[in-house]
Amino acid sequence: MKFNLPTALTWLRIILIPVFVGVYYLPASVLSMPAK
Repeated sequence: MKFNLPTALTWLRIILIPVFVGVYYLPASVLSMPAK
């Protein structure tokens, strides 16, 4: 497979979307503990 800019952006999005979803859901429980 040729590795050009559109292909790289597509793979980057495929990898980063689950990461952002996880970061969005985790801090609700993790970051609220010191605030209590």
